[in-house]
Amino acid sequence: MKVSRASFLACILVIVFSPAWLRASLEDFDLTGDVRLRLRFTDSDYTGHLTSTYGEEVSRGFSLRHRALFEITYPLGTDISIGGLIRVSNEPDEVIRSGPEYLSSEFGTAFIAYETQSLAARFGYYRIAFSPLSLMRWDLNDDPEGGGGVCAVCAGPGVAGAILGETLEELGPEVGFEGLKFSASPTEAISLEGYFARPEIAGETYPVVTYGARAGFRHYLKHAGSFLEVSLIGLRSQDDHKTLKDDTGPLGRVFENDVYGVSWNVPIIRMLGLEGEWILTSSQGSYLDRPWDPGWDMKGRGGRFTLSLRPTSRLLFDATYIYLSPNWDSYFRGLSYQRNRRGLRLRCEYAGEQLVIALFAKFLSTIDNVAFGPQAEPSKVHYPTLSARLYYKVLPNLNLGLATIFSGEGTSEKTVTTDVEYKRTTWLATFTYELTKKSSINLEERYVRRRSDFEPDYDVSLTSLYVRTKVW
Repeated sequence: MKVSRASFLACILVIVFSPAWLRASLEDFDLTGDVRLRLRFTDSDYTGHLTSTYGEEVSRGFSLRHRALFEITYPLGTDISIGGLIRVSNEPDEVIRSGPEYLSSEFGTAFIAYETQSLAARFGYYRIAFSPLSLMRWDLNDDPEGGGGVCAVCAGPGVAGAILGETLEELGPEVGFEGLKFSASPTEAISLEGYFARPEIAGETYPVVTYGARAGFRHYLKHAGSFLEVSLIGLRSQDDHKTLKDDTGPLGRVFENDVYGVSWNVPIIRMLGLEGEWILTSSQGSYLDRPWDPGWDMKGRGGRFTLSLRPTSRLLFDATYIYLSPNWDSYFRGLSYQRNRRGLRLRCEYAGEQLVIALFAKFLSTIDNVAFGPQAEPSKVHYPTLSARLYYKVLPNLNLGLATIFSGEGTSEKTVTTDVEYKRTTWLATFTYELTKKSSINLEERYVRRRSDFEPDYDVSLTSLYVRTKVW
């Protein structure tokens, strides 16, 4: 293609005279980012499939994984901005498709945002979370390794996403969707939030459509020094079975899942409060390639009831009762919550300036009997989880972390027990050196001992070097 002399001269003039306005334009861009790299060596004498602390499968030998997320925003006016999310990763495709960002492209996405003091809307990519039993990726209070119950493989029936062994995800409550999100605050006491999305979910034959809303009320209580908060929640997720992902014909499962309920945070006095939620669910589904199969139609209920005591700003105790009925089914619930469970969770944490100590215990069991063991005998199954964690600032930039985690699964006549058929114990040591406020290097040694009455016993060692930097 020939270029005219006039066009060439115009290009030269733009190059020569553009730096001033180009620099001014670049200053309007807002860039945030998170870059993570992990070099890991996994070793074991066992020749079969290896699993780590929570049952997530890991590969033996050396592996190098990286993940970089950059979000760029540019203002078009006082209230309107555009932007995009760029993702660069060599994690396996099943990791990318398992969340927490359920995007149509593995490389990134885009958005347009409108925001005022009382109204906001976002079209395209956004992040959102409601409550652990309705819409959330991860409940940080239900994580023994972080001090608060975890099931890091966490892929269960009727739940979106999973956390796999090769992921570099930092666990948190929000999920990333593409679609439309809005929020409004008509008054200081009332807030409204809603969304519509079409997330890409790994393992689904059809595209999934989900939409929902939350209405919140808050009121300041002087005697407690904090806010009383109550929210009404409703959302729906379903397969768009008229739109196949490929041309293979009507195959697989189609489902509809409705979730509605209430969440609350009620301060009683300054050091004592009640927090929780009660969620009702309705789930229907069928198999298009099995006309003889009637499918399922389930209605369930579930809740969390937490009593928290904070005698000082550094000390926390809380006790939570968890009940999730056998037919309870919330598609985008927090991944550590499984239906047909009930039991007690206890947490204690001391957070000092140099020392953090956290203790965690959770004793859940099935409500209805389930098939268990090689003979698949109907049994009441217990799921004990215990952990202790210590975090100490050795030097201003050097931190030491120590933890031990026990998890089990099995039958017992006792309600509170650790004497079960499957046992997994983890010892964890970490050294973290902060290069800057935005960058750190972390050396981690994780030793996992798995014991089973039905399968071969083995130990596995995972030595990892993490390098992380943030941009904002």
